[in-house]
Amino acid sequence: MDNFLIIKTGAAGDVVRTTSLLRVLQGNIYWVTAEENKALMPEGLTTLTTLTPTEAASDLNSIRFTQVISLEEDEECARLASNANTGELVGVYLNNETIDYTENSSYWFDMSRISKLGRTRANELKAENTSSYQDCIFNMTGRRFTGETYYLYSPGDITPTSMIGIEKRAGGRWPNKHWWGYDDLIRSLETQGFSVKVFHQRDNIRDYIADIASCQHIVSGDSLAMHLALANNRSCTAIFNCTSPQEIYDYGLLKKIVSPLLTDYFYETSDDPEVTRSVGLEEVFASLPL
Repeated sequence: MDNFLIIKTGAAGDVVRTTSLLRVLQGNIYWVTAEENKALMPEGLTTLTTLTPTEAASDLNSIRFTQVISLEEDEECARLASNANTGELVGVYLNNETIDYTENSSYWFDMSRISKLGRTRANELKAENTSSYQDCIFNMTGRRFTGETYYLYSPGDITPTSMIGIEKRAGGRWPNKHWWGYDDLIRSLETQGFSVKVFHQRDNIRDYIADIASCQHIVSGDSLAMHLALANNRSCTAIFNCTSPQEIYDYGLLKKIVSPLLTDYFYETSDDPEVTRSVGLEEVFASLPL
């Protein structure tokens, strides 16, 4: 049986969207990820083994891989990929102790923070790109993306209520993913008699997944909540202030609302009220299935 190694440790939303590969890899799959992301992985998939980078460094030495899919842009993970015994390496590796990436993965990584072309050109390519993340990673592995869904832990058969789920938070790396209007949206919905669930930090990511699955529709930025909504077949609205809407495959469930200032703040890691206030309340409200 073929053995495959996927190296994708974080962020959690990126791990979720990479799980589409689990739909097409036939054989034993070893996935290197962060400890906190192990709980995202599907239960009952007997061919899947999840490990942290530390565990992988000691546990995978005796395995011959058919293909290593290396998607993390850091030295520790690049070293794991370089040291793996494999017939084919795809993605990030160490080249004379310098982070590099394979030619067949260049379409994706030329647009990344490790781009050989520099940040300016990388962002230009990212703005021009019309392919989804799944298209890119499937292509680099020699496969064709045909709409394969995410494959992760399922909270069971949860029947959604009529609640609208709101995720107001955004990760610290991208402050411009925040949107000014969540509180006004909540007040407007509640005034009109709609039920709202505002998501909060959960100790267990699986409880967070269940929270999202309990809602009819989710409103967020380009975030983990959006990906988990898609994974649970829930419709959602996502506001794109600074990241690429083209990269997100909508699965027929996602309404994308794009800031008119996206080009000005494309992948800026600053915190700018001009862009976080650039999408109107009316546009977001109109996207809801009320």
